[in-house]
Amino acid sequence: MVRPTIHHTVAAKQQATREKRRRYYKKHRDIILLRHHLCRTNNTPSITAESTNTNDLSNDEVDFEAIVTLSDCLELVRDAKNKVLQIVPSAVPTVYVEGVLREYAISLCTSVVGDIEILGDAVRRVEPYLIWAQQGQDKIFNMCGICDEWRAADEVSRFIGHLVAMLEDIYTLAVWGDLNKAYLLGETMYQKVLGLEAPGV
Repeated sequence: MVRPTIHHTVAAKQQATREKRRRYYKKHRDIILLRHHLCRTNNTPSITAESTNTNDLSNDEVDFEAIVTLSDCLELVRDAKNKVLQIVPSAVPTVYVEGVLREYAISLCTSVVGDIEILGDAVRRVEPYLIWAQQGQDKIFNMCGICDEWRAADEVSRFIGHLVAMLEDIYTLAVWGDLNKAYLLGETMYQKVLGLEAPGV
C-alpha cells in the first residue's frame, strides 16, 4: 500500500523540511559546531619535504599525525596530486603506462626477460602518493563526513589508485612471464581502459 500524502503543496513540503532540519540542528548543535570549528581552523603545517628537487620525489616525508585541520588534509591531497602530475605530465594514466611499457620493451633488446625492475620502479614511484591521498581523504571524512572536500579527495585518490592498479597489473604479469601473451590479447588493464583524466583540486 502506498503511503498517504502528508504535504499537498510545494510550500508545505518546504516548510516541513525546514522544521525537520531545525529539529535536527537543535538536537545535534554541539557536534555540528565542533565539526565546523575543526574544518575551519588552520594552525598546523602538514608536509615537511626533505628535498625540493623534482627529479627525486621519493625523499618526501609526511607526518600524518600532524595533519589535524581540513586545510592540512586538502593540502596533503593537493600535494599528492601535484607530485603524481610531475611524474605523469600528460595527466592521463594510460599515456604514462604506455611510456613505461615502451621503456620495458626497449630493455627486451638487451636481454630475453627484459628489465622487470623498470615496471617495479614505476609502481614504487607512484604508490606513496596514493597513501598520501587516501590518508587525507580518511581524515577529511573523520572531520566533516561526506562533503565537497571529501568528494574532491576521493577523485584524486581514484585517479592515483587507477594509475597504481594499471602499473601493478603490468608488473605482476611481467613477473609471472605472462605480459607478452596478455598484451597481444589486449588483456592488460591499461588496454581495457580509455584513460582517466587528472582531477582538479
